Order: sequence, then structure tokens, then C-alpha cells
Amino acid sequence: MEYGPDYGTDWLYFIDDYGTNHIMNFSSIPRDTHDMLFGDAYFYLYTRNNSNEPEQVVVPKDDDHFQSVNFNKLNDIRVLTHGWLSAESVGWIQKTKNSLLREYDLNVITVDWSELSKNIIYPYAAFSTRYVGKRVSKLLEAVAATYNVSGHRIHLIGHSLGAQVMGYAGMFSNEKVYRVTGLDPARPLFEVPKMPLDFCLDSSDANFVDIIHTCGGVYGYRNSYGHADFYPNNGQPMQPGCSGARQVAGTWFPNQCSLIADSCSHGRSHEYFEESIEYKFDDGFIAYPCENWKKFENGECTENPSFMGYSASADSKGNYYLYTRNESKYA
Repeated sequence: MEYGPDYGTDWLYFIDDYGTNHIMNFSSIPRDTHDMLFGDAYFYLYTRNNSNEPEQVVVPKDDDHFQSVNFNKLNDIRVLTHGWLSAESVGWIQKTKNSLLREYDLNVITVDWSELSKNIIYPYAAFSTRYVGKRVSKLLEAVAATYNVSGHRIHLIGHSLGAQVMGYAGMFSNEKVYRVTGLDPARPLFEVPKMPLDFCLDSSDANFVDIIHTCGGVYGYRNSYGHADFYPNNGQPMQPGCSGARQVAGTWFPNQCSLIADSCSHGRSHEYFEESIEYKFDDGFIAYPCENWKKFENGECTENPSFMGYSASADSKGNYYLYTRNESKYA
């Protein structure tokens, strides 16, 4: 649906994680970072010892050691963060954290950069991702120095602008991290207009970068930037099940039904990922490498499958396609 001139190239309507409608204007780009930051990023550690009571941890100053009561140096690290206008307390982060700790004994760190992400001037929030990513890398470097944790034990996961945060975190890390998972990485000001690779999530940011596309060409990346790019239902809106949101919207807000379906599709990326955590071995989101969606639809791609989501193999390379169901269980 057309909302007006230059929709999709200069501006978009956007519904945040709390259901509020905003205008995302990315036609005016800040020329520098002066006065851009209006807050900071905060870090919260969850383990099986404190799964419901987060321990706030801080980036040490100078040569101080990382300090934590609950961190277990024997366990791997998973880092989660949110996107524009959201926060660490958002439902999908808490659900994903809970799923990770239920299935695995881990150190889960959540990043709350809401003081920056809730800037309604989208370019300010978008360009703050670089600063936040650098803060994440500084925290992880302190953890590594204190506990001798190597990069191959670190997996960074972010949604939308949060995926760009994690790309920067990987890029700035002294030792390359094992994996970055981008959940429908933000397109405006990263793919449109096209940024240099050092300014957007891509395969150079970790040993394995996997990307789940669910609202490609609108809020999320259209093109492939990872080692493995997964395109459930062609990676575009409308994702299965989002037609219900569209129908409800059409009843109450007939001019916004497409917008709400796009927002639903954008959120499917983290829903698919969260659900994938519970799947083991021969179960889950099975995807097939293929040249394009049409060939996949025609049944021409039926060999060398890989799992989409948490269990994705680092051996996966190229573009992968799959179908999902309308509702959970999506696989």
C-alpha cells in the first residue's frame, strides 16, 4: 500500500514493540555525532542461578577486571539486544533468555540501550548503534581478560537495529567472535541508502554470520549479507499468520492494515529464533539452499538442508528457503 511520495526510500510508518505508531524519517542524515547521544547502554547478566533476577554488570574502567557474582567462566556467552524504540524488558528478549537458560547452562547478557533507541528521530538511534556496539565489545573484552574466555564461545543476537549493534560489536572485538545472528537487520540507513560494509552487519563481523529475513525490503535487509541468509516464506511481508493482524487492523484502522502486517512480519524473525532454541537434531526449521524462491517453490531444491535459527550450522553457506506455519509452532 502506498502511503505517500518516497515511502520506503525516505520514510516509513513504524509500529514499535508496544503498539505505538511512528514515522521513521531517514531522509535527513546527521552529518556528525555531535549532540547525538542522549544516554548510555546497560548490561544485565542472567544465569540459571539468577534467571529472574538480573545482575547489572558494567564495563570496567581502564585495567580493572570484570566483576560479577553470577558469571560462570565455564559456560558460554549469549548476548541479546533490541531494536528501535524498544528496551531490554521487551517480551521477546525475556522469552528468548528464558528459553536459552531452560535448554542450556549459559551466561546470557542482555543489552539495554533504550536511552538511545527511544530517540524518535530515527537517524540518531540508527547511528547510535555504532557506539553501543563498541560498548558491547568493551564489555566482552573485559570478560575475556578476566576469565580467559575466547571468542569462539560468544554468540551475539540482535533484532532490527539491534542486529546492527551486534555487527559493530563483532567488528570492534579484538578477537573475532564465533557467531552473530541478525534477526531481520534494519534496512533504513544501512541498506537504503547503501552503507559501506564497515557500517552495516555483514559476514566480516564474526566467524559465522547468519541472518533471518522476514520483512525484507521494508524494515529489514532485502539482500544477502551473511555467510548464511535464511528466507522463510521468501523473507518478505506478509509472513504467514500476519494476515490475521491485517484483518483486525482493517476492521479498526482500514488505512493501516498493511502497516500492521509489516510490523508483524518484522517481529516474526525473533519469534522463529526463540522457538528454534527448543528444537533438537532432526526437528526444527529445516531450510534448503536454493538460487531463488521461485525455484524453491517449484521443488527444485531438496538437498543439503540446514536448520534456521539457534541450531544453524556454521558450515551453512548461501541463501536458504523454507516454509513456516501460520502460528506457533511455526516449524
